[in-house]
Order: sequence, then C-alpha cells, then structure tokens
Amino acid sequence: MFHVRVIPIVRAAAGLCAIAMLASDPVIADKPLGERVLIRRDTFGIPHIFAETDEAAGFGLGYAQAEDHLEVIARRFLEARGEAAKTFGAEALENDVAMRRVDNHAEARRQLGQVGAAFRGIVNAFADGVNLYVRQHRNEVPAWIPEFTAADVLANTHSSAAENVGGVALARALAAKYPSQVKVPAPGEDASRKDECFDPEEPDAPGSNALALSGSRTTSGKTILLGNPHLSWSSRYWEAHIVVPNRLNFYGSTLVGLPWLRAGFNESLAYVQTNNAPDLSDVYSLPLDPARPDTYRFEGRSRSLIRKEVEVEVKQQDGTLRSERRTFWASHLGPIVHRSADRAFAYRSVALDSWRQFEGFYELSHARSLKEYRRTLGRLLNQTSNFTYADAAGNVLYQWNAKLPKRVADGTSYELDVPGDTRKYVWTKYHRIAELPHMLNPPGGYIQNANNPPWYVSTRDPIDETRFPSYFERGELALRPQLALQMLGSRERFSFDDVLDLKFTTRMLLADRVKPELLEAARAVPAPSTDLVRAVELLDAWDNRVAATSVGAVVFQRFWDTYRSGLKQPYAVAWDPKRPAETPSGLGDPARGVTMLEEAVRWARSTYGSEAAAWGDVHRYRFGDLDLPGEGAAGTYGVYRVQQFDAAPGGRRIAGLAGTSPDLAGFGDAWILLVHFTRPVQAFSVLAYGQNANPASPHSRDQIRIFADHRLRPIWFTEADIKAHQEREYRPAERK
Repeated sequence: MFHVRVIPIVRAAAGLCAIAMLASDPVIADKPLGERVLIRRDTFGIPHIFAETDEAAGFGLGYAQAEDHLEVIARRFLEARGEAAKTFGAEALENDVAMRRVDNHAEARRQLGQVGAAFRGIVNAFADGVNLYVRQHRNEVPAWIPEFTAADVLANTHSSAAENVGGVALARALAAKYPSQVKVPAPGEDASRKDECFDPEEPDAPGSNALALSGSRTTSGKTILLGNPHLSWSSRYWEAHIVVPNRLNFYGSTLVGLPWLRAGFNESLAYVQTNNAPDLSDVYSLPLDPARPDTYRFEGRSRSLIRKEVEVEVKQQDGTLRSERRTFWASHLGPIVHRSADRAFAYRSVALDSWRQFEGFYELSHARSLKEYRRTLGRLLNQTSNFTYADAAGNVLYQWNAKLPKRVADGTSYELDVPGDTRKYVWTKYHRIAELPHMLNPPGGYIQNANNPPWYVSTRDPIDETRFPSYFERGELALRPQLALQMLGSRERFSFDDVLDLKFTTRMLLADRVKPELLEAARAVPAPSTDLVRAVELLDAWDNRVAATSVGAVVFQRFWDTYRSGLKQPYAVAWDPKRPAETPSGLGDPARGVTMLEEAVRWARSTYGSEAAAWGDVHRYRFGDLDLPGEGAAGTYGVYRVQQFDAAPGGRRIAGLAGTSPDLAGFGDAWILLVHFTRPVQAFSVLAYGQNANPASPHSRDQIRIFADHRLRPIWFTEADIKAHQEREYRPAERK
C-alpha cells in the first residue's frame, strides 16, 4: 500500500473550511486555548493541528507531544532545570551540575522578557498544553512529573549550550599546553577515569544528509529536496502538521520537548538542516595578578574572579537525598575552564549567550518565498547549521549559517586560546548572512551537505574558501559526503525514485577505496592459511554494501576496525585537498591488514557461528516481538545509509527497543523527508521508531517495516487527505 514507487498526489492545502470557521467565530475567539485548537490524528498517529492562532497551535503542539512522550518531555525539562538527579539519581548528576553552573533555568526566566512577544506566547502555550495533559491524567502519570512553566520550555532549548561549556576535550588540551595547579572539573569528567579503549562501534557525531536538485537535474523539471538527520534514536524525532488559517500551513519535525517544528515544508518551499562546525567560542588566557589571589589583569587593571558554589541534590538507592557540592569560577568574559600557575582560561560562547534559536525556527516556518526565507535567516536568530532549501518557484539554496563573531585578522591563531589581557580579541560584532558561504541556483543544478565544510557543496560549482577568513570552517571532505557527490554526479537527471534509491543505498565507499589493495596483499601471501583463503573468497564475492543480505560486510568491518586502531594514518594515500573527492585510498600497512583480515574471519566465526554471517543477521531492528534485519553502518565508513546498532546479548546488535528499558537503542537514520515541487506538491516521510514512545501503542512500531523496506509513507497535507486517513479528532479541552 505504501510502496514508494506509487506516489499519490498530495495537493497544496486549500479549502480548510472547518478550521477557517474557528477563526471567524467570535464566540470561539473568547474560549481558552484548549478549545481553540482541533487535533486530527491520522492513521500513523501524526497530529494535524488546526488552530485559530499561532499561540493556540503552540498549545496543541505541547498537548499532542505530551500524549505521545510525556515522560521524555518531563525528564528533559527537569534536566534543563538542573533538578534531574533529585529524581533519577547519580546518572543525572553531571547534567545538573552543568545546568546550575551557568544558571540555565534562572537565566531562562530572565530571557523570557527578551525573546519576541509572539514566540514568548508560543513557549507559554506549549507549557500550558503539557500541563493540561498532566492535570487530565494526574492519577495515571508518574508522581514525579510536576507542572511546568515557559521558563522550563525555554531552558530546554538552551540546555545543549550549557552542557558544552568547556568540555573534557578542551580541558585536556589546555592542561597539556598549560599544566594545571588548580583543578577545574569539566562537564562529565571523572578524574579517576582512564582513557577508554578504542570502540569500533562508537557512534558518529550527530549529523545529517541533505540535498536539493533544481529542475535542470530532475526528470520532472521540478525541484526536489531530501533531508534526513542522524542522531541517537533516543533523541526522539516527532512529526506534526500545523494549520493556522491565512497564516501558516507547515508540516515537519522537531525533537520531543522542543516547542516548534525545525524542518519541513509548506505549499511554497521546503528546508532542512545539517550540522556545521562554526567557531562560535573563544578561550581567553587571563594573566593572574601575582599580588592578589584570585584576580586577573585586563586592560592594565585587576579584576576579581567570581567564585560560584553549585549544590545538587542526588537521590540515593535507598530513596534518601544527599548533596553534591562543586566550586567553579567565572570572569567577566565567561566561565573559567582551566587554571595554571599564572593564568586562568575563560570560555566565551555565542551559543551560551543565545536564547532565540527556536524563535528562529518559528519565524522560518512562516516564510512563503525565498526572499522572506533569506530575510529571516539574516536576523541570525539561528546560530548554527547548514540550511538546504528548495521551492516551488524552482530555486535551490545552500546557506552555511552561523552567528559568527568577527575576529581580529592579525595572524593570531584561534585554535585553542587567545590573549585575554586586552579587549582587542573580545568580539562585539557578527558577520552578516551575506558574508557567509552560500550558493543559490548553481549552474550544476544541485547542492548537497553531509556535514562537510561549505566548500564541497558541489564539485561542479565549488565555493572558493580563499574568499573567507581563516577562522571559517575548514577540514577534510569525509567519505560520506564524497559518496554523496559521486552519486549526484552519476547521472544528469534524477527521477523521484532515483533520489530514493540514492538515499537508501547501502554502498560503502571505504571498501571501494581499500579492498582492492587488501585483496592484492592477501593473494600475495606465499602460503596462506585456510582462514585467509576464506577471507579472500568472502570479500571477493562481497559487493561492498551493508545491505541486510550482504555476506562479507561483517568480516570487512571487523578487519577495518582492528586494522585502523592505533594507526595514525591507515591509508596509503592520505586525504589531499587537491583531490578532495578521490582520497584517501589504499592501505598504509598491507601486512598488518592481512593479519587483521585473518583475525576477522576467526572472530566472526567464533562470535556468530560462521564467517559468512549476513549483515542483517547480526544487525537487527527490534521492537518487542518485531525483529527485522537491519542495514547501514556508520557514516565514517563512507555510508550514506547511516545506521548504528547497540550491543545486545548473544553478540547481535540492535536498533529499537531492547528488554525493559524505555530508551531506544541505535543511532543514525530515523526521520527522512522527501519533497517534490510538482503541482500539486508531493511529499513523503518515514519515522523509523514511530510517533509514540509507549510500546503498547501501535504507533510505536508501525513505521519500522516501511523504513526497513526502503519505503516512505505519503504525507497527508490537505483537509480531504487528512479526513480520508483520520484515526480520531478532538479538542484538548474535551479530553479526559
């Protein structure tokens, strides 16, 4: 029924009569928010929220999210307060310390007065929607869930900035350069912890795939946009459709607990984001004043460091509470993240000072044209991300976006720390959006980003990095975006189905680059062992894919993970900026490669009973008694179908629900969106783990087969389509 090759037409929304009546009825206009929103759940559990105003839509979003994910929302809000350890114990301690170190919740209360009035109404209404659901189900929901305020909602949008103050990697880098005499704990750091052994299954960093094709590169002559993020499945994406008559008709997704949709489409345009890596923080080296304890010199004058005591209540196994106390220091430039004998190092971050990120997403969802969209981005409310855009008018746009500080270009390195005794390096201005890398309607007809630096959005139309300051994002072109560029260059025109095939490809570019030399080295062994002979047979027959049926992929992954462990340069040819899409390649140490290949065969046989175990026998999508073959691998292997699986009993690895834990296992592909701007617009998506966190709900597992089978489901966008596939309809105020 939902085979992706059969594409039902999804018409631009028109004639939304029922909800239009809400806006024109003066009696309804005086009713509470819960009576001014109508929610229609479709047969996949997606809420289509018909609201009289944006504020009522925010209320509906809060209520509908609480129906599907109340406990996840509540925990995230408590974490943003810095109060989670009081309920969840020591596992939440470091989070709470990080939140309280920067007064995340108290600052959120203050910042509510600084965000725009319209968005302030949204976060208030979102909290009210969650609270109504809690009150209606007080006897059914866990007793630890309180009611929440707008400050909780806003604090949750900012919690990642608080978590990232300093960090273990930064603290270690500073300690290596400036040996410390005063211990300043980094978030999550345990002084007794040793460096962990290499974990071959360590997840990729959070990321995404995105591309847009202009009409010159599609068989229909119309633009196509594809987006899919890669996060831990426990992050929980969630879909919704918001309709406010004569104002908003937007379908998209967000993360549970966030008050508005982050990516999606309307009748006119569509956009998605991928993570970029702008330098939004600096570490200032403050010279300590030798004549005065706990002071530093700035512009020739002494300033006092500010001592901050943090106290967190932690629930013990017996139910009692104990207090954990930490001492931190701060300066006028930001928190102190390291101290040496003669210096203190202050961390200043755009993210820490920015509270309007989600207001930016709220504003973007109202754009109806390229001009409006770019004007909204130009306000720099969104502080990060690559934005990939396509519209019905035929435009495609890539925008490397950042609220990027303007820094002094005098040869100073911003890689670690900069002088902090002068205001010279203390930025006060930001680059305008026009000064950031972007590409509009390139002659080559496509744009793509797979978390690569902006210079590699297209091999046909590269952006010249020499036009931009050295502190703009730099770095190698990784294998995953290299594969994307190869696929986009493989044909001149793409059909809708071609784009789907591209998205769901299980090809591993790493194997293309190193397997030939590996097999050559193995065949050159004078007296090969039976294990090596078997390894050559397997890899010779393997098609370099990580599909569910692939035999040989398990052995190759084991070979590579063990081979590269401990090697500074595993390739014969390192990545070369002059050949960015052709390197790295080959084996730097063929003899070691042969040894690890033999070991991989023995390991696979011992672990799985056979060296010929299929990829899908080892990797599984599991939701209760639903157990399906999995596919895909980490993007670091040069795989576009990004998927990682967590270890499970019996040597298998799973994505989904395992055992009694409510947390999802797995990482990578989950939400996929594909929009084709035909007339009318066609749109499809899939959310692998479904809309609802409750295992008893059919919507906790009703999309995983679609996802596993390389299919998408139609997005029902018009009133007629929604009604034809409606599961239930209600107003929050009427629910019990």
